[in-house]
Amino acid sequence: MNRISARFFSLLSLCLALGMFVTGSSQAAGLLTPNDGITPALKIKQHHVDVVIEDGYAITKVEQVFSNPHANDLEAIYSFPVPEKGTVAEFTVWIDGKPVTGEVLQKQQARQIYETEKQAGRDAGLTEKDSYKTFDISVSPVRAGQDLRIRFVYLQPAHVDTGIGRYLYPLEEGRVDEQKNAFWSGNDVVEEQFSFNVDIRSGYPLDAVRMPHQSQAIITQHSAGEWNISLGMKGGATEATLMDNEEAERKAALIPTTAVAAYSLDKDLVVYWRHQEGLPGVVDLVTHKPDANSRGTFMLTVTPGDDLQKITEGRDWVFVLDISGSMKGKYATLAAGVQRALQRLNPQDRFRIVLFNNRANELTRGFENATLENINHYINALVNVKPGGGTNLYAGIKHGIK
Repeated sequence: MNRISARFFSLLSLCLALGMFVTGSSQAAGLLTPNDGITPALKIKQHHVDVVIEDGYAITKVEQVFSNPHANDLEAIYSFPVPEKGTVAEFTVWIDGKPVTGEVLQKQQARQIYETEKQAGRDAGLTEKDSYKTFDISVSPVRAGQDLRIRFVYLQPAHVDTGIGRYLYPLEEGRVDEQKNAFWSGNDVVEEQFSFNVDIRSGYPLDAVRMPHQSQAIITQHSAGEWNISLGMKGGATEATLMDNEEAERKAALIPTTAVAAYSLDKDLVVYWRHQEGLPGVVDLVTHKPDANSRGTFMLTVTPGDDLQKITEGRDWVFVLDISGSMKGKYATLAAGVQRALQRLNPQDRFRIVLFNNRANELTRGFENATLENINHYINALVNVKPGGGTNLYAGIKHGIK
């Protein structure tokens, strides 16, 4: 595989060069549309999705094959969504049968190189995040009468709440901008092959996995914490099929290896899993360090045990607020959120309010009882705070937890 130096450039434009977190609604997944706005969207011949959910992360790999039936080479725009808190890890396009992998560059530099390569008649591509939280990739050329293969990979934190996990593969249109939707409304039907495969590897035992509204999905349990969901057939009923390993192997032998044709990419695919009841809490720690001389990162996932007793006594709350200059224009919304939270406290609760910019200070005098008088007093005090200065997040957190 070629690591691109001057052929293909993937732009993820944030201050960090290692990835971009995006949020918001999305367009239908994986559409390749000629950028002249006149030529119809290219046909989707294949669409394959492989997901691994493990150690608090979901890694999604998408591969698509498009067909250009037109007589001319085209410059096209490939648009795909990334879910909330997702970050793109890889983008590869096959041009003339050769894989070319994206490289992260500064936005202006990437744009200049893309234009230079395109004008020179060489293969080029450019990835940019648009204001609607999708990624747009300009690909040139898309060869006349040939197929174009695209693969991208993104990561996202696994969503688990009160023992229920949920993974969503976005396919529905976001309906964010009517003009853009009109441009992108095109072919969302897979002509030949579609497959969707999810591997769940949980350190916490699971007692159920389901995929609603997909009757042809095959759900297989390998162990207490390892499950697989496979979909490659046209669905019609409302429930998936649950099997053990032996039964899954028997049924797999009866299923064609190629997926059923004409699968419409117009509905989100959702997978749920449920932790077993009555188990103690679990702490999962995932670390990463590129090399011995670099600073590492970690992700800590805490799964509380469901054997904890319901809290009946009063609770202590600490609100840590950023009042630096960067919060001008945003502080009113932040203060309104704290106001709503204070108004929902129980009478036996207590609260503190910590403010920070260059340094941290406490608006309250230690823990205050959540009486109506105290709540109204500090709501008024918050309204009168004026943002300004720098940002010392560490000081704010340290003061808040002391």
